[in-house]
Amino acid sequence: MFIRRGGDFASFFLQITKNLRYISMKIIGTSGTKTIKVIPREYVDGQITVKLTNEITKKVVTINPTAETDHNYMSFTAEFGTLRKDTFYIMDIYLYNTTTQIYKDKVFCTNQTIDQSTNNYYSINKDQYVTVDYDNDIILL
Repeated sequence: MFIRRGGDFASFFLQITKNLRYISMKIIGTSGTKTIKVIPREYVDGQITVKLTNEITKKVVTINPTAETDHNYMSFTAEFGTLRKDTFYIMDIYLYNTTTQIYKDKVFCTNQTIDQSTNNYYSINKDQYVTVDYDNDIILL
């Protein structure tokens, strides 16, 4: 239903938006084996090329894991070696031995445990702030 106001139409319908907090980048640990699920432009069951580029130093780590289709995702297990803690990387996934890019994302590397379902988010000040207990006694000299 519309109301006419000065030549313009106004709707009775109200659009309600809800802000949801969602981490859209991949978050991985600094070492060990990682299983990563992505939604690529092209699905591959077989070998792929994954490049992680450090955003600061531009150092590139390249691996060739085997990918498999897992319902609507392509998943692969990878070991990147030792990555720098609290550092951003760009992850590029290519078809094996080609320059055809099928996925690109940002990766953040941390040792903190992060779980959105339990509201356990990353904190830059984790284990840094220490409270000091003291009383408010005033000493007059």
